[in-house]
Amino acid sequence: MERAVTLEDGVVRGILGENLGPRDLLALGNALGEAGAVALGSSPTPQGKNLARTAAEGILCAGGRAVVHPLECPVQGAWAGPELKAPLSLFVEELGGLVYLHLRDSRGLPLHGVWAKKAEQALCRRELRQNSGTKAGILERADLTPQRWALAQAERVSLGRAPLRRITAAVGTDAPEDRAMREVLLAMGCRLEKKWRPGIPAFSAGHGGFRLSAQDERGALLDGGQLLALVTLIEMENGAGKVAVPPGCSAAVDLVAAGYGGTVLRLDRGGEQARALYAAQPWLWSGPAAAARICVRMGLSGQKLESLISKTPRFHAWRREVPVRSDRAAVLRALAGENPRGELGKGLRVRAGGGWVYLIPAARRSALRVMAEGPDLEIAAELCDFYAGRAAALDENICGQDGQEGAGK
Repeated sequence: MERAVTLEDGVVRGILGENLGPRDLLALGNALGEAGAVALGSSPTPQGKNLARTAAEGILCAGGRAVVHPLECPVQGAWAGPELKAPLSLFVEELGGLVYLHLRDSRGLPLHGVWAKKAEQALCRRELRQNSGTKAGILERADLTPQRWALAQAERVSLGRAPLRRITAAVGTDAPEDRAMREVLLAMGCRLEKKWRPGIPAFSAGHGGFRLSAQDERGALLDGGQLLALVTLIEMENGAGKVAVPPGCSAAVDLVAAGYGGTVLRLDRGGEQARALYAAQPWLWSGPAAAARICVRMGLSGQKLESLISKTPRFHAWRREVPVRSDRAAVLRALAGENPRGELGKGLRVRAGGGWVYLIPAARRSALRVMAEGPDLEIAAELCDFYAGRAAALDENICGQDGQEGAGK
């Protein structure tokens, strides 16, 4: 009997010993090993290391090459795959019994397409395929260090000019992703403190290092959407003209790009062009790279973070989830029919009422997630409620039609 396992944005989430354990990692490694080389890393915890070792056994069993590296967090692991020229990479993140399997492709982007389906099937079925014996598996240790990763990031985010001033910022040391960010900012010559104080910005990475949050010099909290808009602004000011972003990112990015005549590609609709551009702009998906890019801009302009963030539009967000009894894709298509200017991709994106609404199938439930943004919280909530109501009504209508068809047979 197959289990339900979902790979969402390149990540499988589970609980150690309940729905993710050694048997799953053995099957996953076995499937990935068919690609040849797999870059493999884990959290510096006993459980994380044990799961990674089991995945390596699966890779070897398939006749693949397990290239193990000592990097400590997933955002570093995303760099390791391309650096080692491995077709696939796996980073096993373990946090107090919670397990996150980060799967990336040869460019360090979230795994998708054929290999994503193979990974899901391996975790669902837990089947092992034995190597025919003509090819022996190989275990290698990669000579990668956090310092080497940090120097590579610092070199890549540099805008090519000497800074006007040296930036002082605060970054904690408790989480592996924050320690990784410290390495990058130190490689750029920043002065670092461990705690925020008035007059300096503070940065923090989350979700394995793929998200950034911050406090400005006055202590105002800045979320990932605002900071992504700021990094987009930096790209536009630097003449990029085009950025690639995840499907559900803030509409502030679109407004920033439009102000410069720029273009925003979304990964669910932009195809190969979007993925190639996204890989080339790591500051749009890596927290440490984004913080470094912002610090470079601060150093070059002499401006504070609070001044830079004031140049970006501020949207307020509201979220709901709508249970769906019929086909979620059919509901989205019906909604798209009501909104001819809506953009269908992984979900449906609609511009309405001075804001945006994004509807997307929930990962592990028969439901639609509704995310709305507006110039104030009231408009965002109204948009969210309206489209959630329309989705529920269309779902009922489709269920009714299915019922009538069934009764007529």
